[in-house]
Amino acid sequence: MDFYAAVLERMGRQHGPLGDRLRNALTGVLESGVIAAGEALPSEREMAEHLNVSRSTLRQGLKELALQGLVATRPGAGTIVVGRIPKALSRLSGFTEDMQLRGLVATSRVLECHVAPVGADAAFRTGLPLGTPVFTLVRLRLAGGEPIAYERAMVPVEAVGADYDGSGSLYERMDARNARPRRVLQSLQATEADEALAHYLGIRPGAAVLEITQLGYGESGTVVEDAVSWYRGDRYKYVGEIRG
Repeated sequence: MDFYAAVLERMGRQHGPLGDRLRNALTGVLESGVIAAGEALPSEREMAEHLNVSRSTLRQGLKELALQGLVATRPGAGTIVVGRIPKALSRLSGFTEDMQLRGLVATSRVLECHVAPVGADAAFRTGLPLGTPVFTLVRLRLAGGEPIAYERAMVPVEAVGADYDGSGSLYERMDARNARPRRVLQSLQATEADEALAHYLGIRPGAAVLEITQLGYGESGTVVEDAVSWYRGDRYKYVGEIRG
């Protein structure tokens, strides 16, 4: 089914104001992958004619899709499908690796970087002996220059080296010392961005974010990573396979 047929079919199954039906139909079609991420939508004039809606109604719908993070307007390229970045639950990988697999350039903005003895709460959570030197790293993670996640990670200094400055891939740095996590326990929950988090991620306060808390265990079974990340709900999704 082509793009227009798919949108019209979804609109025909709905009730309510035309603008709402158009927005919902476009959202469903784009999320289904009829037009791949990175490709441009047809022109507003063409879409309005094929979908039998006014250009003002269409323009409002596209504006709402942009607020959801599904499309973006780029000079000289028109309206581009952005889509959500899938993250496989079955594969242990870092942010940089995930972005590279999708042809995106991953960068980081280091917001905090320091070494200190592990505190009582963190020692209880991770099992690390009190006083163990740990490296705390707070970063804004970007893909193609777009903020995607805000993360706070704590790792033993011996896993990254005292000279680590927080730039580049954390897992690549740990690989060099044979300290990358081999097993990870994760918990995921949906939450709302407060003003500070919204500012960093470029979203509105109260927007949905995916909070991911994880403990990473090295080959010896000790904790080598204690991290929590907040991913934009409009740009990230987890994908997994369950077998019975």
